[in-house]
Order: sequence, then C-alpha cells, then structure tokens
Amino acid sequence: MDAHVMAMGMSSCLGPVVTACAAFRAGIRLAGASLDADYFAADSNEAHPLDACAIPSSTFGFSGIGRLVAILHETLVDLCCGMSAPALEPETRVYLALPDPVDLELPVEPEVAGVPKKRTDALGRCVLAMTLQTLGLTHPKANWRFFSGGHTAFARALEAAMKELERRRQGSCLVVAVDSLLDPVVREGLLMEGRLKTRDHPVGFTPGEAGVAVLLRPDPAISGASKGSGPKVILRRLAIASATAATQWNGQALASCVEQLLPFLEPASAAPTLISDHTGEENRASEWGSLRVRMKAMRPAWDTPAAWFPAIGFGETGCASGAIGLCVAARAFERGYAPSRHCIVLSSSEGGERAALLMERQG
Repeated sequence: MDAHVMAMGMSSCLGPVVTACAAFRAGIRLAGASLDADYFAADSNEAHPLDACAIPSSTFGFSGIGRLVAILHETLVDLCCGMSAPALEPETRVYLALPDPVDLELPVEPEVAGVPKKRTDALGRCVLAMTLQTLGLTHPKANWRFFSGGHTAFARALEAAMKELERRRQGSCLVVAVDSLLDPVVREGLLMEGRLKTRDHPVGFTPGEAGVAVLLRPDPAISGASKGSGPKVILRRLAIASATAATQWNGQALASCVEQLLPFLEPASAAPTLISDHTGEENRASEWGSLRVRMKAMRPAWDTPAAWFPAIGFGETGCASGAIGLCVAARAFERGYAPSRHCIVLSSSEGGERAALLMERQG
C-alpha cells in the first residue's frame, strides 16, 4: 500500500531538513578539515587534517552511544518544529535504523553478543530511551523496532513501517535512521582499510554523519490527508534483493530492484530521477555504471535519466544515506524542481543487500 510522507526532520552537516535540502540543491558543500582527526599520507611523515562532513558543534567530543543520541536529539527537534501536532503519539510505531554496536566496539552483554538482531535491539533501546529522556518525552517501548545492516537498514525499517500501515490502514509510523562514520572507532577503522578520501587516495569517500526522521501515514485517499493543498509525496513501492559476495557490485541485484518497480510506472513515463548512495569508491562506481547499462536495456527511452548523489553534499552517512535520499526527493517534489514526477532512491549495503524505493509526486 502507498504511504504518505507527512513530515520530515534531519540533523546533518548542511543543517536541518529544509536548509540541508536547499543547500544540496544549490550545490553547497561544507566538507572541511576535521577538528579531531588527522592522518598520515603514505609519502609523508607529516600529519594532515582529514576532510569530513561533521554536524556543526553538537557531536564534537562525543563518541559511541552519546554521539548517536546527540544526532537523534537534533533530528527529532527538527521534526517536531515543522509540525503543528505532536509527532510522537503513543500509538505511533517507531522504526529506527542504526549501526551495529560491534562496528562501534561498544560493550555488549555476552548473551546477545553473537546475535546481530539482539545486540541491535539492545543498542536501539538505549539510544532511543536516552534521546526521549533528553526531550522530556515518553513512548511505549512495545512500539519500538530496530534495524541494522548498513545502507539498506533504513530500507528494511521503511519496509516494516509500510507493512504496518497496510495492516492497520490508519495511524502513523515514524521511520528514523541515525549513523556517524566520524565516530573515532569507526573513522580509525576506515582509515586503516584505506577507504577514506585523502590526498594520496582520491577514490575514497568523505565520512559524514546524519540523522533523519520521516513520519508516514496511509495513502491520502484512506487517511484523508489529500484534503490539504500542495503536492503530496507518496512512497509507492520498495524492492529489496540480495547478491552474493562475488556479484554484489556488478549491478545485477540493484537492477533487479529497479525492475520490480517498473509495473508501477507507466510505459511511456519519463525516466525517474535516480538518487544514488554512490560515494566515490571504485566498487560503487562499477555498480553504478552497470546499473545504467541495465536500465537502458529495460527501457531504451531511459537513456540519460537525471541522477543526484547526496554524498557530494552530506558525505558518506551509512545507514542514514537512504533516508537522506528520501528527503532530497521529497523536498524536490514539494518545491517543484524535480525533473520528473517519480524518483527512485537506491541503496547498496556492503553485505550484498540492495534496495530501491519508488517515490511519486501527486497533485
């Protein structure tokens, strides 16, 4: 069933959701020398500051759970500022995508350490409870669900929320993603792996951090939301597929996700705008090129679709990347500068999972 985007909130290097999407549209990029991270180039013994897309001030000096809480706090404040009614009613289901605590080297209880779902739930409960406490809010824990798994974690959370809306046909779901690749543990690991963009490694990515919250309700025709003025942003369908380790970057799995969305697009419709989580790494560049070839084979008219890359403005934001793509598309629809009335938000996880979200402007 279609879902209606009612409100959004964001915390990012470019600011809250309205400011950030406007800045991205204008081509503004605020990546700069990190205040607390240096690296040594292979040809030099001199330390150089690492370029990063850090959230201004609020996350400085924080790490681990504290950093995630700081990001989520700003995100929910932005969400609530844009709403006339409370965003978090007791019956609202909350779906939170966040990094695996193992990646953050956080202490985990022995009984859950070997079970990814249980350790993700433990971290999620801690982060969400602490954030709500700082905001002076309460919410029933029975309505919380948590997801990890890299770039497609948000897609999994969104999938669960859309299924819940289809089941209930009323109410709302809050889908949230929070991640930071500037956490000291994560950042140092990425430097050691040679994945970050430095002066001697230009094909790496610029690390970033972000939080995004999206409030969804059922299809406007059911919820009554269509009575309002202005364009409506609709989530039409979400497709998820998996690839093997040997084939995950050849574009086949991502193309299969796009192919699953074709029945919901008119045969003669203009090419949808593609919003990719491509970050500058070689394997993602290879997948992107292969996807474009496969898409042209699906529909020859889709020769040169418009393509946007949020990582240029926001940096690599991990499991928040798909959520940022959703916000970029939604604001483009609301402001009327989207090249077509459809957008496809693409996500590729390091673990081989792929996702594609079809969004539509109505009205």
